Amino acid sequence: MHGISPARPIWRGCVFVAAYVACDVLSGPEARYQAIAPVWHPAAGLAVYAAIRHGRRALLPLVLAALLAASITPALPAQPLLSLLAGLLPVPLYLALALFTRRRLPGGAFFASHRGMLLWAGLAALASLLGALLYAFVVRGPGTAAGLSWVDVLSRYAIAETAGMLAIVPAACCLFDPALRADCLARIRNGDTAAYTAAIALLLAFALQSPAPASLAYYLLMLPLAWAASRQGMAGAITAAIVLEAGVTVAALWPVLHLERMPNLQMLVLSLILSGFLIGIAVDIARRASDDLRQSLRLAAAGEMAAAVAHELNQPLTALSAYGSACQRLVLRDGGDPLLTKTVDAMAAEAQRASNVLRRLREFFRSGAIALDTLTLAELVQDSVAAFAEQAAAAQVTLQVHPVPAATLLGDRIQLDIVLRNLLANAVQALAEGPGSTPSATPRRITVDAGVEGLSVWVRIADNGPGIADTIRSRLFQPFVSLKSSGLGLGLAISHAIVEAHGGTLTAAPGRHAVFTMTLPAQGARGERKKRDEH
Repeated sequence: MHGISPARPIWRGCVFVAAYVACDVLSGPEARYQAIAPVWHPAAGLAVYAAIRHGRRALLPLVLAALLAASITPALPAQPLLSLLAGLLPVPLYLALALFTRRRLPGGAFFASHRGMLLWAGLAALASLLGALLYAFVVRGPGTAAGLSWVDVLSRYAIAETAGMLAIVPAACCLFDPALRADCLARIRNGDTAAYTAAIALLLAFALQSPAPASLAYYLLMLPLAWAASRQGMAGAITAAIVLEAGVTVAALWPVLHLERMPNLQMLVLSLILSGFLIGIAVDIARRASDDLRQSLRLAAAGEMAAAVAHELNQPLTALSAYGSACQRLVLRDGGDPLLTKTVDAMAAEAQRASNVLRRLREFFRSGAIALDTLTLAELVQDSVAAFAEQAAAAQVTLQVHPVPAATLLGDRIQLDIVLRNLLANAVQALAEGPGSTPSATPRRITVDAGVEGLSVWVRIADNGPGIADTIRSRLFQPFVSLKSSGLGLGLAISHAIVEAHGGTLTAAPGRHAVFTMTLPAQGARGERKKRDEH
């Protein structure tokens, strides 16, 4: 990643190892089959999340963390080598679960739908059970602690691992993903969170006076969990789940009665958490459907308004183009000033371009039609940049264009020009609103570069302005989401739709500054992809 020093991954690895060991010490191996410590294993959730986030790069820190934790809280103190082996046993299972999640349920999809959540929870439980079988074989093997019950080892280990994964992984995704974090924090920053947290604490304090699940008070825990999920969606369900597990941890460390029945409570808590997640997902789906409907209604109204505006502008633009052509002829006949000739030519060209843009946008939104022509990447970029040279100079913005490689693509010249001009206009306006280029200020700069990668060509437009807030990055290409106080929020939405219609992508990279990348199929790529699909 740009701007990240080589030392940062090392520090992140050290922080992960420390967090894993701390969680494992609080719920060491004995926590999985004895009743003297908390009966959930948050370190398992941290390990799976790290592997989901960083892939194979998480392997070395994970192995180091597992070995260090196993040496501090050995499963078999008399046999250190077997203890280290027991600590390493779940690592392949963590990686396998993370790999499946990265490939099949990317981007938090496992807690965005009921199917994804049930599938992921089932796989987490299966991985925990397999880990429990391996762990039980080690601690119950020849020459080891033969006095332990197989059922105890299996059930307590599997429960602890499943609880750690189910509670920690969604919470870590929401905490460390900038877009998800902003949305989750916005939802839980209210009085409801404090209220249902207090309710969970009171119910646990009262319920733990009786063995689980003998007291009916345990089942009342569903009420604050349902409250959190129904009011705050998945963000509330995740928060309530962490509060529940934290309560179980405190209860297990506190001198309360019936501690030997804590696994029963953990099974009940697992059921409640999964139920809360399903409620939260249903609430989020309903909210998204409501937002989509609201957006559709606004888009329909905007479409009707745009059609009316286009109809009213068509005749004035046609007349303006005709007047421009007439002026050109008059200037040529009278041998006018060259500067006047250049100005009239530019006026006529822009009037004609405005008419063409209006016509092509109407056709695109009416039927999705695009007129594919063979375009050179260099010409496409240079024509768009040239239109902003004077505007950038007036705003004291340096427009830096890197050499564009020789490449061709199939595309609608007018529509792709709309996309590039829109991105450049946004960059110029963002920089123009910032501090000027003074000796103490960073010079304003827009960088445009392009390249070829495999079967695709790309164009990147970056500026050193204030960047894009994390709160709206995930919604940036939605209609009516604008970075400008006076904007309608349609420019990026239209640009995104045009690029997707061309079979490409338009993305905004995370970081301190705004960096937009448009990727399109190169000429010949469509045929190659078709052949691959046929084979």
